[in-house]
Amino acid sequence: MSASIATAPAANAPAATTAPRARRCPLRGIAELAGFTLVELLVVVAILVVLLAALFPVFASMRQASARAREIAAARSLVGAWTQYAHDSQGAVLPGYRAGLPAYDAQRNAIAAQTIGVTANRWVWRLAPYLGHDFNALYLGEHERMLRELELTDYSNYLYQTSVFPSLGLNSVWVGGDETFGGFNSAFLGLYGKFYVTRLSEISRPAGLLVFASARGQDSMPSGELTPIAEGFFRVRSPAFDSRTWGERYDADDPASWGNTSARNGGVTVAAFADGHAEARAPEEIDDMRLWSNGATAKDWTITPGGG
Repeated sequence: MSASIATAPAANAPAATTAPRARRCPLRGIAELAGFTLVELLVVVAILVVLLAALFPVFASMRQASARAREIAAARSLVGAWTQYAHDSQGAVLPGYRAGLPAYDAQRNAIAAQTIGVTANRWVWRLAPYLGHDFNALYLGEHERMLRELELTDYSNYLYQTSVFPSLGLNSVWVGGDETFGGFNSAFLGLYGKFYVTRLSEISRPAGLLVFASARGQDSMPSGELTPIAEGFFRVRSPAFDSRTWGERYDADDPASWGNTSARNGGVTVAAFADGHAEARAPEEIDDMRLWSNGATAKDWTITPGGG
């Protein structure tokens, strides 16, 4: 049996050596991995700008569609509350604007005792119990934030402002009656007949009678000056009464030009009808008296003495 014996290197043998490496800049690897030329950076920035420009209208359209859907849902809830009020009143619809009717806040305190009397004349606080006093969907943007603050800091002003600027206004002249425009007035009724509906049973075309619509308006100051235009108002007026009342075209800078209706969220007006449905329409599509008056027989219909 033989064994292999490892031999140690000779004591005088030279140690093994490796070939010398070229010296390398320590920053070169980083530059190779992460470096961009100025031209490349400018190209990337230009691409991002183009993409953002293309996507901005999409994002804006999505926001408008979301706001429009929210308002349509609010309109359905509102006209549902209006219908429930009538059912609880044996078929009598909500008076549009009338003095002397009771209205209460969420704590059942009389509105007229806390603020100026006209607050209770409007429909908002009389319909509030049927909305659970939940106004979140009925006020828009800055006005919604202002009301939240006023509720805590100036309650009487909160009651008043809430009555003036709901996002949807009531077609009060033709639905429920409006004493500012001849409603409940014996002289007007004697001249024109009973021109507004006061009961659900009187409505001949529930799916075609507009009850609420997107509104905008201005309030008057004690000095007589008008406040800035607000997206919201308690009343919307029809294109005509005994003569044409709307302008030739919708004017975004003049709420009265189109009966205080508002075209927003993509240039549309949300309308809620007596059968309970709500939809968005172009402002020109609501310029039709058959949508506003139960007795109208033509688009350009006007009321005449004797109830015509």
